[in-house]
Amino acid sequence: MNRIRLSILFVILIAATSAIIAQKSSPARRTLDIFYVDVEGGAATLIVTPAGESILVDAGWPGFDGRDAKRIEQAMKAAGLTAIDHLIMTHYHTDHYGGIPELAKRVTVNKFYDHGPMSSLDEDKDFATKYAAYRAAAKDRTITLNPGSSIRLKQAPGEPPVFLQALASRGETVSGKGMISAPNGECASATQQTEDKSDNARSIAFLLRYGAFNFLDTGDLTWNIEHKLVCPQNMIGEIVLYQVAHHGANTSNNPTMLRSIKPTVAIMNNGPRKGGHPDTVKALRETPKLKDLWQLHRNVTSAAEQNAPEEFIANLDERDDAAHMIRVSVDAAKRTFTVTNDRTGKSKSYEIK
Repeated sequence: MNRIRLSILFVILIAATSAIIAQKSSPARRTLDIFYVDVEGGAATLIVTPAGESILVDAGWPGFDGRDAKRIEQAMKAAGLTAIDHLIMTHYHTDHYGGIPELAKRVTVNKFYDHGPMSSLDEDKDFATKYAAYRAAAKDRTITLNPGSSIRLKQAPGEPPVFLQALASRGETVSGKGMISAPNGECASATQQTEDKSDNARSIAFLLRYGAFNFLDTGDLTWNIEHKLVCPQNMIGEIVLYQVAHHGANTSNNPTMLRSIKPTVAIMNNGPRKGGHPDTVKALRETPKLKDLWQLHRNVTSAAEQNAPEEFIANLDERDDAAHMIRVSVDAAKRTFTVTNDRTGKSKSYEIK
């Protein structure tokens, strides 16, 4: 009997050892993941690095019984997160930072970033109350991101580096001083709009790199500041994934910038009646390398041909409370990234060139 038990124990030991060796020789696949949370025309983009570090960009609206904070929590659960490591608030408009106080009550947020302190905001008569709530949520400890500032991120062993740098903040942009590159030829036909004095123009814009993959998020940055980022020299370069600025408004998404950055894929965080302007859709489709446009919502005020195809739209109906997300998963080893529509389960993969 003892010999039989010893034999069984020996077999179990060999099996366990083999499993450990196999696990070490075949490590779990690591990806960089991006979740576009539906906050009904606001903004909330959750990024999870291969090292498991989280970056939340904006947190949607206040009110609605904590709707947007709850939806962000659902995205965190899907990502396996229990806390937010870095929260970037692009600018002081309610649809971008109004949801932060409620979110901070529900989950731990370790670091808060913004474009600097403000004492007033002409376009928001209730700014003082909202700003005080934001500062209280951050325990009055925030980090200002200036043009050129970076956020130090954890690196996963054996994976390409992940790097995040601010390109614009408070209406200022990174400088091209000392650059050897030639002037951007797209600037010859560039036009300007009337100066935007709202906080949209002061939005934080940043570039996230993971190996050969890069992702541009410009918040609600508007036309003339976008121009400064690419003229006279292109300070951004070509982009793999572009988060369509300002929910797809035509006061942003300067065609000169779009033609300069040449995105492979664009994702628009619009609402059913907010953003997704036909002019922006047209400008995106005319960019040289765009494969597809994806939208969080169908613009119900536009014709079908002025929206992305339905298979690339997460939410079709104006009163749909399903709050479907769009997800992006980046595989650096395969040099591909995959976009998935939660509503349909449709996925499409793209090469990273």
